[in-house]
Amino acid sequence: MTVRLIPAGTVTVDLEDVTLDLACYDYLIRWTGNRVQVAKLNGYLEATYAANPGLARLGLVLPRGTVISMPQMTISTEIKTVRLWS
Repeated sequence: MTVRLIPAGTVTVDLEDVTLDLACYDYLIRWTGNRVQVAKLNGYLEATYAANPGLARLGLVLPRGTVISMPQMTISTEIKTVRLWS
């Protein structure tokens, strides 16, 4: 099992048509480099909303110049083995 730390940081929206989930995805890809691992990560979007009170009031598409605080998260690459027969 490998445990990896995604550090906290900030992201500034500098493109048009950026949603929060896209900003989170880009940030996580930058640290992990693995699309599959990012796709399996749960709770990061919710943690980002919790770290940025009032962010939801900006709407689905974030305005350019919006600064987002990205939270720290620990991820694990544990592989779960399922046994069909004992």
